[in-house]
Amino acid sequence: ALELERTEKRIGSSLEAHPSVHIEASKLWALEGVDLAEIAITSSISVFEEPAPNGAFTLGDIPDVAVVVRQAVGSKCERCWRWEPTVGSHDEHATLCTRCVEAVSQATGLA
Repeated sequence: ALELERTEKRIGSSLEAHPSVHIEASKLWALEGVDLAEIAITSSISVFEEPAPNGAFTLGDIPDVAVVVRQAVGSKCERCWRWEPTVGSHDEHATLCTRCVEAVSQATGLA
């Protein structure tokens, strides 16, 4: 689904994406404890136990799973390159997201 969006020039990198995964309840166990956004290399991801809207990306050999890709919300963090709504909300590091501000603060002993 991400590669199709890249081909159509709706996103540049996968970090610009916020996929919504629609999955049948009986398959949710496969996602327990998994950071799906990290695995998919996206800024964020949502998982829904509901049927996908018309036009969602599907694979024939994986029934009951569909994906809709949208643009991630926020601005691009200069450190991790994720698109996050918290970028710009920190005076000391205006170009970083909260996660990176915390990492930089810990590394420099400011935390």
